[in-house]
Amino acid sequence: MTAWLPQNCGLFTRSVIGDSMSGISGDSFQVRFHPKLGVVIYDPVAQMGIHKDQLRLFKINSMSATTFRRDIVNKDMGNCEAEVMQDSAISVDAYRLARVSRRKPYCESCRRHFGSVDFSVCTDCNSVRCACGTCSCTTRKRKAA
Repeated sequence: MTAWLPQNCGLFTRSVIGDSMSGISGDSFQVRFHPKLGVVIYDPVAQMGIHKDQLRLFKINSMSATTFRRDIVNKDMGNCEAEVMQDSAISVDAYRLARVSRRKPYCESCRRHFGSVDFSVCTDCNSVRCACGTCSCTTRKRKAA
């Protein structure tokens, strides 16, 4: 599935991250650079439910995932420089934490599977925020009421 990526620059796997990813199936994600999009994350888990001609990338600058046409985005995708990777490390870690902390693979509010929708990461609770706007902050407030 990652054959379109020429090198494993920024490849994060279970062996790199440690046992904190034991809740996830051990799939890896790759941190890449695109001239217009900036630093992006390619995650095989997020490719569920999209056409094979499309690609879902998590954009670090907006902390959200968007679906693109594979052939258009791939031609400009490149390696992530070490300095750029260092600058994006906190955001990449926030994505990793949101990915690991998903106890349920679907939104509790609208029941959409997180792998099948474009999503973002909440900066307050570092959890996945569904397209409907629900995240762990909303769930906690609802349960407390």
